[in-house]
Amino acid sequence: MEPRPKALVVDDCRFIAERVARALEAKGFDCTIAADGYQGLELLRRHDFDLFVLDVDMPMINGFGLLRQLRRDPVHACVPVLMLSAEHSSADHDRAIALGADAYMTKPLQLRPLNAVIDAMASGRTIG
Repeated sequence: MEPRPKALVVDDCRFIAERVARALEAKGFDCTIAADGYQGLELLRRHDFDLFVLDVDMPMINGFGLLRQLRRDPVHACVPVLMLSAEHSSADHDRAIALGADAYMTKPLQLRPLNAVIDAMASGRTIG
């Protein structure tokens, strides 16, 4: 039996993190949730993941800082990243893509578009 792919969801809003994790689990992922960027970094040091979902606006290390660190790490440099934000800012979207995010979605999350992005990322497609 082939192991299930692993996803790390980093969001300081537990409700959002659990919602995203449920969507990923329905698509066959094993999910780990981190409540902030520091916890996310600690998990990265101990585990390999096949997909990352990062909230932009978090205390201490925000999603952009975490994304920068991911892209510098040879182990995680090519792992797909979905950025989530409550801000409907084209500047944040552009910054996320410039830093190496594969997709960017705004909150509140709608399940159908979230599932479409997960499917695309799991198949290796980039979504701006």
